[in-house]
Amino acid sequence: MSPAARLAGALAVVGLALTSARADDKDPEFEGQTVSKWIDTVQKDSSARKRALAVEALGKIWVAHKHKDVLPNVGRALRVDPSPAVRTQAAIVLAGLKQDEIKYGSADLVAALGTEKESRVRKEIVLAMSKFPEVCALGLEPLTASLKDPEPAVKVAAAEAIALAGAQTKTARSAAPDLVPLLKDSEKSVRTAAVYALGRIQPEGASTISETMALMLGTEKDADIKRELIASIGLLAEKSEVVVKALAAALSDKNDEVRRGAARTLGTFGTAAGVAADELFKVLTTDAVKDIRVDAVRAFGSALGPAGVKARLKDLRPQLDPSKQPDFEVRLALVDEIGALGYEYIGADLTSPDKGVKAEALETLGALRSRQADPQVKVREAAAQAVRKIEKKPEPKKEP
Repeated sequence: MSPAARLAGALAVVGLALTSARADDKDPEFEGQTVSKWIDTVQKDSSARKRALAVEALGKIWVAHKHKDVLPNVGRALRVDPSPAVRTQAAIVLAGLKQDEIKYGSADLVAALGTEKESRVRKEIVLAMSKFPEVCALGLEPLTASLKDPEPAVKVAAAEAIALAGAQTKTARSAAPDLVPLLKDSEKSVRTAAVYALGRIQPEGASTISETMALMLGTEKDADIKRELIASIGLLAEKSEVVVKALAAALSDKNDEVRRGAARTLGTFGTAAGVAADELFKVLTTDAVKDIRVDAVRAFGSALGPAGVKARLKDLRPQLDPSKQPDFEVRLALVDEIGALGYEYIGADLTSPDKGVKAEALETLGALRSRQADPQVKVREAAAQAVRKIEKKPEPKKEP
């Protein structure tokens, strides 16, 4: 069933609820007035202020009594009341519903967003929907239309709601053509929200969008947006040379979190990030932040793969020395990456007839053994394990 059909059915249920009250239903009082009186005020009073107060009262009555006529009338006010203040208050009431209650208000939220003309009311409706990702998925069409709202706050709220919908349904990717233009919006908050959403809806044409973001990363000055760009590029997982080079350039950014995000994202790209290996090596040897150097070590190993790391052992071995890497976490990461090469890439070379190959393996093994006397116990333990991996020839696989 299409979202429009589901919405029509839900609204029909709401309409039935409005006309199904029985004379013997309980009519509790709140602040000296019965529920029916509050509802009458919402529907008929000429004062917008009184109607808004009555909607607020209905919200409190729902919390206290769960009266069956409350939410249909709040939803009706949201959809048809002529006053923006009343509609805003109705949206706020529906936003306060619990997860198991939103089924009574979701259709009204979606329908109201589709017809609402006031930006301030539209913002409250979107914010209410954003508390319930399944409602965002139901309301993708009006949410996408809200990306064109003249108010930046509405565009931001709509983009974030679409991102939530992306976790619920693949159809959220249909919003991508309307999100992409927002990457050039004059407002930072709008650009950030668009980047965030695009990374989370898995859009068609993700490669083009990733490269667009990569180009933005090269020119963007704001650190917050750069961090969001890197996060979304990582989620899209498009590993073109343009994207990898943009991330490699970000490794020299002055902002610590930008550099760390770039290193971590490159670390998820596998050998597709190989062209960034030299930049990663520079980071692991020179960055002032310990954690970034650790991330760079991991990304360096991932980018080169076992054979590539083996080819760079002459560069890595000196970094095992505490005088080069005083932070034990970095030495630990280096030991892990070298030890992971194991017998296949190092141990087998210990018996090689090629003296140069054998000498290289012995030197690496010696560097690891020296770390068995490291000041930090974790490094000592990791070094001992790495030595065992390298020296122990694996058992031959048995034929089934």
